[in-house]
Amino acid sequence: MRGKEVWITGAGLLTSIGGNAGENWESLCAGKCGIAHHPSEDNGSLPDNFAYHGAVPGHEDPPEVPPKLASQRKFLNRSSILGLYAAAEAVACSGLDTGEVAPERKALYVGSGDFTRVGYVDFYAALKQTAGDAWDAPEPASLNEAALHKVSPFFLLEGLPNNLFSYLSGMYEFMGPNGSFSSLSSCGAQAIENCDRVLRFDEADVGLVVGCGSWAHPMVLLELDGLGILSRAREGAASFRPFDKRRDGFFPGEGAAALLLESAESARARGAEPLGRVLGTANCQEYSSERYIPVPTGAVRRSVESAVAEAGVTSDELAFVLPHGSATPKGDAGELSALLEYGDMAKDSVPLAGWKPYTGHMGSASDLAEIVLGLSALKEGRLPPTPGFEQKDDAFEALHIPTEECAVSGSAFLSLSHGIGGQSSATIVAAQ
Repeated sequence: MRGKEVWITGAGLLTSIGGNAGENWESLCAGKCGIAHHPSEDNGSLPDNFAYHGAVPGHEDPPEVPPKLASQRKFLNRSSILGLYAAAEAVACSGLDTGEVAPERKALYVGSGDFTRVGYVDFYAALKQTAGDAWDAPEPASLNEAALHKVSPFFLLEGLPNNLFSYLSGMYEFMGPNGSFSSLSSCGAQAIENCDRVLRFDEADVGLVVGCGSWAHPMVLLELDGLGILSRAREGAASFRPFDKRRDGFFPGEGAAALLLESAESARARGAEPLGRVLGTANCQEYSSERYIPVPTGAVRRSVESAVAEAGVTSDELAFVLPHGSATPKGDAGELSALLEYGDMAKDSVPLAGWKPYTGHMGSASDLAEIVLGLSALKEGRLPPTPGFEQKDDAFEALHIPTEECAVSGSAFLSLSHGIGGQSSATIVAAQ
């Protein structure tokens, strides 16, 4: 794609295995797993596998913010708070003084889609208090009184999908091209694509891309379980095993990731060095009427082909591929089938790795998180393996999925992400 070159000059990452990008990479290399058993009174009546997830320790309160925004902190939900931390790290990492860039030349794209406030979960405590052990119909006046003390008056504001987007816009005065996405797993890749394009075509000089998610909530767990995509936890936390013949779904997690993008021209002018470069992006869609939402093979193949063509690279130039790897039987099969159909991936023995079992599937944050980690893997030339993976399905024997850390070489890597409803995204990132 013609236009300006786009650099990545800052990165931020907060997950269950690390409080910043550096800590996360060290934990990944050490094989640390952030998924643990977290039983609680709130989900005591739910299946035991619901208690397995990747939780971020601490970070209950937002970081320091400008005084003008202090009163609005109470509107932020859990994933938005995590997103603020990742965004602040990315901006600091870049060394950019955001105040020196005109507000209309700063782009902002955020992927969220955290729907934990949907429904009446917030009213559970008030209902439980007034309905009694028999769960009789509560007396209206008593329920109203309990709700006044048990339910946050801001629960509707906390549930807005653009919660973090609005806050970041005010915090850093990013008032140029923008977008707030709520398409779950592929949000981050969609945000990168949009930000990349406005920078290439000189509609902005810098852009902040953020993905955040918190899937460790009973409402979300019930929805994911209803879709048949959670692991049964037959072997505890080790049950999350992408690409393996025994895979039966994933465990959720929470976290946030952020990238600061700049046109190369803008970055050079202030003496910045790139962490990496965005070479190609693509987003495709394919409808499926199947109940268990398999990954759409055709859309995956098209997104890979489009991103590779835009980047101008060949498969033998790719150091590795980071598939979505949600460990669902049909999902992984659809994704790996698409890579086989693409052809060169198998022929050139490009190694594949799925890293979600380290942190848990963080929804809108996962694809950006893997790109942040992929930059470190590319820089150091080492690829941590896929946790729990031992044996492929017979149909995918031609694909190279290492069971141990391996050395890698190449100028770029490919990241894949897929969302519920047939969305497929591909992003190619190069080393500096």
